[in-house]
Amino acid sequence: MQPLRIALEWFLNPDHLPLIAARKWLRAEGLEVELIVPDDHYDGFEALADGKVDLVVNEPLHLVERRDVRLTSHGCFFATDGGVLMHRAALERLASGAQLRIASPVSNPTTDALCRDILTGWAAQRGQVLRGDQVGIEPAGFAHVDNLAAGYDGAWLAFANVEGVSAGFRGLDTQLETTAEAGIPNFSALELIGAADAPDDVRAAIVRLVDTLALVTPELRGDPAMARDLWYEASGEPREAEGDAIVEASLTRFLAPVRRDVEMWRPMWRYLQERGGDVVDQAQFEAMFA
Repeated sequence: MQPLRIALEWFLNPDHLPLIAARKWLRAEGLEVELIVPDDHYDGFEALADGKVDLVVNEPLHLVERRDVRLTSHGCFFATDGGVLMHRAALERLASGAQLRIASPVSNPTTDALCRDILTGWAAQRGQVLRGDQVGIEPAGFAHVDNLAAGYDGAWLAFANVEGVSAGFRGLDTQLETTAEAGIPNFSALELIGAADAPDDVRAAIVRLVDTLALVTPELRGDPAMARDLWYEASGEPREAEGDAIVEASLTRFLAPVRRDVEMWRPMWRYLQERGGDVVDQAQFEAMFA
């Protein structure tokens, strides 16, 4: 069996169903796809640089960040609405000038600034201006809804089809403030990201994966019962209404065929560059999609 090691962006969840379906298909054809769950959000990029994985799944935001290993896009297989999932009561406190704590899987100048931009946009729609010290962002792992239940005011880098659904089932009174509502280009998606200098056998394996995603994704979207069965088989989670709802909310978000598309993420890259983010220059950005 030829291995293809894929580092995920966080815990296994229904966002990854196309990869789970492709793994099952490709195993019968001699390609063993391994999905690796990280401890931290950036683990995949470190593993890619060290040659420990062949592919990284992560948001396009992190594709364009400047880093030592040269990256290339192999296409986007999932896109959703995302942003800051907030307790409604916390939004009211924010509007009154209170300081809030936002949980995030990662905290750095680029991602922190985006979180604040979203909440600043929300305030601007109400005719208000946030102070710079009102939004504190703390690295707190991937469990967004658990963090909200534990007392954080909001959770950043949250997805509508997972955390948005889960919060409702947990009885939390929340509101997702999205990038779109703040006038920020979307980046709530999952890209297949590889090393630009990957060897030929790895590139060939990735092509096989991408081709298989084009076959299995329409099947998933067209058969929710099959998609649910596949999810519970892969995750080992008990069947429940919340899991069913998350799977069904995710199915419409899967993209096929998967292809690299420089225009899909150009607005995001330009926005980050104009905001002073530590992102690649234009030539490097273009090269990622060539």
